[in-house]
Amino acid sequence: MPHDNPIQQLTHEHHHILQVVHGLSAIDQELAAGNRPDPARLRTIVAFMREFADQCHHAKEEAILFPAMEDKGVPHGGCPLEALRREHVLGRERVGALAAAIDALERGDNDAPAALHGAIAALQQLYPNHIWKEDQMVFPMAERLFTPAELDALNARFEQAEIELGQDHDRYVAFAEEMAALLGQTPRRHE
Repeated sequence: MPHDNPIQQLTHEHHHILQVVHGLSAIDQELAAGNRPDPARLRTIVAFMREFADQCHHAKEEAILFPAMEDKGVPHGGCPLEALRREHVLGRERVGALAAAIDALERGDNDAPAALHGAIAALQQLYPNHIWKEDQMVFPMAERLFTPAELDALNARFEQAEIELGQDHDRYVAFAEEMAALLGQTPRRHE
């Protein structure tokens, strides 16, 4: 999916990540009503977060954008890049907790609904705030740092990363739209 520049692409991906994160509210509502959420849908959420949010989106930030920003003088350690990298690690841990809660749910563990609720709440606390930092602080900084030619070069590297993800990109975008539809609305950004 071509974009005008790599920053626009990352922002667009944020929209889809938020659709899924906000869509978790519908699953949490099922839990609160005493219903058992569909494990297949939950596993798809885990796959989306691992493959689309992490292996595609975060990988572009960590392997391409952040090093390019460092080459322009943004410090590797500290704020903002190291803080964002730590939040990516935290996101991986929270997705792991969601996967563990799904395993517990499938085993019929009595504490599985509470674990699932906690994992959902943790993801919903992390991602909107993390994305706000990137969209409102880091991405505008990046757009000021790079020339149009440098943005084009970054975009070419991003497109290569998209090729490596393959057709799963479109499947995950469709899934994100489906998650948003569960709430009957588009996600509220940056709560």
